[in-house]
Amino acid sequence: MIDPPSYSYETRLNILLPALEVIDEKALADACTYKWFNQTLCQVNQSVVWIGVVEGEYHWHKHDDDEFFYVVEG
Repeated sequence: MIDPPSYSYETRLNILLPALEVIDEKALADACTYKWFNQTLCQVNQSVVWIGVVEGEYHWHKHDDDEFFYVVEG
């Protein structure tokens, strides 16, 4: 098995937008220059909404908390 290329993660935990703001996720993804990128977009009650941009094969990992993933493309 060949390991995927190693890229550094760009993770931004700041809340980018206020609640109920319209989010153009395509524009955010298109503007991204990182191979692996996460950005907290907004907070809804006690949960946060993230955007994740991944290019190429991504390593397998797990999440112990309940999470929802909405895949836009790929």
